[in-house]
Amino acid sequence: MYKRYIYVFFIIFLNSCVSNSDLNIINTKNENKNIPSYNFNYKLKKGDLISVQISSLTPMEYDFFNKESGSNSQLYVTNPFLYGYLVDDQGALNLPVLGSFNVEGLNLVEAQALIQKTSERFFSEPSVRLNILNYYITVLGEVNNPGRISLNEPNINLLEVFGICGDLTKIANRKKIKIIRSENDITKVFFVDLRDKDLISSENFYVQPNDIIYVEPTSKRFVLFDDLPAVISTLFSGVTLFYLIQQK
Repeated sequence: MYKRYIYVFFIIFLNSCVSNSDLNIINTKNENKNIPSYNFNYKLKKGDLISVQISSLTPMEYDFFNKESGSNSQLYVTNPFLYGYLVDDQGALNLPVLGSFNVEGLNLVEAQALIQKTSERFFSEPSVRLNILNYYITVLGEVNNPGRISLNEPNINLLEVFGICGDLTKIANRKKIKIIRSENDITKVFFVDLRDKDLISSENFYVQPNDIIYVEPTSKRFVLFDDLPAVISTLFSGVTLFYLIQQK
């Protein structure tokens, strides 16, 4: 009778333990693999707030586009949103004097080239640089530093995000990462498996503005022990001693 209880206990215990494969990411089964990556390049969308900087040889007193931020440089540093330009509901970016640019669906390099072409009519040898000011994501759940994150680079993948958050916790379920994403007034919920090597070749490997990423806990909680083999050995010794005592 006691032997049966011992067997049941160990089956439950071992099924509750997290293996190395559970903690692994991009599982290639210990083989060297060349995995094709997804050519992700963020496309501008309605509601993006864009910082526009134009460097040129034009003297400052004639540089009507940058004159305002130049005279209020400290304010620009503390609150750059005052100088951002919104991609409106028609997908257009309206800039002073330069006019309106249809940037929806363009990546930053393409939008820069479009604006630079027009800028050449007003500035001497202009160089245009764009940046997304409201590129925020929210990471919740089993990460060491959850919260809202501001990203400066638009082509950031999930592993880089978790690196910013101080990595996943020991009880994070790497098999089922929930992502909540809003696109064109539709909210989409989907899951990704960080262990799947094919994830690198997927668009879902990259985050987008306003993504909410939730890392749920695994149902296997014995991973909380720092030295699992020692714990198993101690439990086995205790159960064996209990069994021997009962036999007497």
